[in-house]
Amino acid sequence: MNNFRHKFNPIHTILIIVLLTYSVFIIATCHYERLTGDATIYLSIAEKYIRGDFSNAINGYWGPLLSWLLIPFLYLGSSHLFAINALNLIFGLLTIIGVWRLSYKFQINEKTGSIILLPMIPVLLFISLIEPMDFLLLCILIFYLNVVFRKDYPDRVSHGLFSGVLGACAYFAKPYGLPFFISHFLLINACHYFGSSFKEHKKNVLRNAVAGLVMFSLLSSVWIALISNKYNEFTFSTMGKPNFAQLGPGLPDEYLVYGDPIFYEGFYNPPDKNSFVVYEDPTYAKKIMPWSPLKSWSYFKHFIKLISRNIHEGLRIYESYSRLSITIIIAYILLIFAQPFHKLFSRGEILYPLLTIILYTGGYTLFHFEARYLWIVNILLLLMGGKVLHELFQNEFFKNKTIKNILIVFFILSFILTPIKSFIEIGKKNINKEMYILGTELSKRYNIHGNIASNREKVEISTHDAWHQTFRLAYWLKSRYYGQARENISDEELESELKKYNIDYYFFWGDPNSAPEFLSQYRDLTRGEIPGLTIYFLNNRK
Repeated sequence: MNNFRHKFNPIHTILIIVLLTYSVFIIATCHYERLTGDATIYLSIAEKYIRGDFSNAINGYWGPLLSWLLIPFLYLGSSHLFAINALNLIFGLLTIIGVWRLSYKFQINEKTGSIILLPMIPVLLFISLIEPMDFLLLCILIFYLNVVFRKDYPDRVSHGLFSGVLGACAYFAKPYGLPFFISHFLLINACHYFGSSFKEHKKNVLRNAVAGLVMFSLLSSVWIALISNKYNEFTFSTMGKPNFAQLGPGLPDEYLVYGDPIFYEGFYNPPDKNSFVVYEDPTYAKKIMPWSPLKSWSYFKHFIKLISRNIHEGLRIYESYSRLSITIIIAYILLIFAQPFHKLFSRGEILYPLLTIILYTGGYTLFHFEARYLWIVNILLLLMGGKVLHELFQNEFFKNKTIKNILIVFFILSFILTPIKSFIEIGKKNINKEMYILGTELSKRYNIHGNIASNREKVEISTHDAWHQTFRLAYWLKSRYYGQARENISDEELESELKKYNIDYYFFWGDPNSAPEFLSQYRDLTRGEIPGLTIYFLNNRK
């Protein structure tokens, strides 16, 4: 297996086929679906950099790396559609190569390695449709794990330095990258240290740990200084506090679902003149009162209940990746217990992935889970499953060709059924495509440009509510979205609020017959031409 890198083997053919197949699917399908709501935020921030509006481009809520990567495309005149799809293609190809290289750290043979590559196509195609910053973080973490999982990690100081660079990139991709990298890097270095038999190796591990942390600190501290200066407090992100606050006792489930009062407490000014929605920097919106589980016994019980609920949700997400997920984890635990304790730390291919999954998942138990948060767990489970297959195939019973093939097919199907099903469902009907096409149509037909607000009714054409529909439209219309009317607002209050915020267009989703009476005095731009949406032009009375 060590000679694999020096000659062409069949797995290279499979790798090339996988890369080409993935490229064809990315280029040929689902272009609009990758223009997610969060993608529009990153596009808007990238445009600020291009305009030279650096003070507003610096943002403590959204990681800067994705916006930085978008800048060359937008600066050279590429369309938003091309830019986001091109980056998704790059992330996918790099991730496939990274997973291929990482598979060797698990000490599995080439045939099993090729089995792992096959499910990568539908898995990464599905990931490419969710949120680009999570895909970017996954790509970076795969290459980071390639470095720290190496058996020869202590041999070169460059391994520590490169780990620090990738750790900083993970932080720039998403704020969660900072606490994860620091804790994980220290943990894996400790494993390398205790797994080393020679004093020189232990010294090298300490050297690499210091080198990696210094490199990480030098790079990340620049961004931390910039955002700390902007918000007048020391912080590495403005995302964590409000996200934890929304989980406090006594708060409605709506806080957990939407994440911030800006979604349902009425109109909000965008944070600056070049922002199209307050969500570009929620730091300036109304804050939820912070809470601490140590404040009282009831708060602590609420915290324990929260963690318990999150653990249950995390396990459910694991199973959504593959029905074999829990079985794979149990098999890995058994492999660990099968090792003599004095050899455990030297079996990195068994210990490191399991520790990584526990640590990465554990960080999110303090907040809440979405499947996209744990993409790295999905990939590690796939690789760990490959390791379990490799071990099983050493057993005489599983050397039977029929049994082996059945097991391989079952393994592959367990990882691809969910992404294929989800990929098909998203392709049929998706809010991102709907709003991009509708925004283009509204711009051409009505030349809408200005301040926009909306009601807060459920939208019939999608499972998403009016806020998520309209803020996407606002970006494509080059307008500013002030949010949706608060719940149970009276018609008189609504009319006053619309004037207060100088709203030019009021987007009313749902049955127009249920619209407030005062809106009838204004011109209806759509005149029933767009099902489920009525647009009132508030600067033009009938």
